[in-house]
Amino acid sequence: MRTKAQLLRNAFIAGAVLLAVGNPAQAQTVAAAAPEAMPARPLAPLCDAPWFRSGSRVRMEGDGAMPMSITMTLRRATKNQSGCQAQLEVRSKSALSALMGPPVIMDQVHMVNIDGRSNSAKSSIESEHAVINAQGRYARMYGEAAFRGQGVFSYAGLDIREGSTLEGESFESSVSLQIYPLGADEIVGSMRALYASISVGSRHVGKRQMIDTVLGRKECLPITYEKRTSLGPLMVGEEVVQVEPTVMHVTDWYCPAEAFVLRTEIRQQDKVQRVDVTAMDLDTTSP
Repeated sequence: MRTKAQLLRNAFIAGAVLLAVGNPAQAQTVAAAAPEAMPARPLAPLCDAPWFRSGSRVRMEGDGAMPMSITMTLRRATKNQSGCQAQLEVRSKSALSALMGPPVIMDQVHMVNIDGRSNSAKSSIESEHAVINAQGRYARMYGEAAFRGQGVFSYAGLDIREGSTLEGESFESSVSLQIYPLGADEIVGSMRALYASISVGSRHVGKRQMIDTVLGRKECLPITYEKRTSLGPLMVGEEVVQVEPTVMHVTDWYCPAEAFVLRTEIRQQDKVQRVDVTAMDLDTTSP
């Protein structure tokens, strides 16, 4: 019989894995919307994406071993001389089906800064002191996260052609959470992953195909690559837990007319998960 402490510990570790795998910086952010007028000065390609505007919102649904639902919304989107910034709100429900428990519900609020001063098409993207609020079966977690990388948000600005190869990418993140039992305000533990990382290998662009999407049948390009996710040393209280890195084989279905990935297929240990964009709209109440 497992003790409550063991159940909490396992829940914390599972939550850390879900946070690392489900980080918004791994996804194409927020919905395509009506394009704004192009600025006179050169910006990061991502800042000129048609969906980079306040209120853009997208919902994604995933099946398989990690069923998930993620809604992301941009707010207070602004442009400046070096790039742009926006508040990114993420609401997610995700679970590991092997645990046979309710999903982890997580709210994240990031202030994302995008710097396009690099000579390459890869914009520098970072978020610091993002607020994380999560709740699982046995506990709730509250704290901060940060991430930094290049080009990890979008294919905007890249020369994407059939048969071409795109460079890999790197991404670093950290999370520090305090842990509370459900229904109480007493801190019972902490969890820190200060050296989490994602490494994306070279990406190969396949032949254009027509696929069914939430926007109807669209012509899209399959972009395949290997993604390696590592939590690094995970501190659960004073205990150091080594979590095995996760290796995934990913196919992004990038649809040029929408400048967006409308489907992602993930293969891991002979299991395949599919994540589809299921809704794209504009929240007109957003500031």
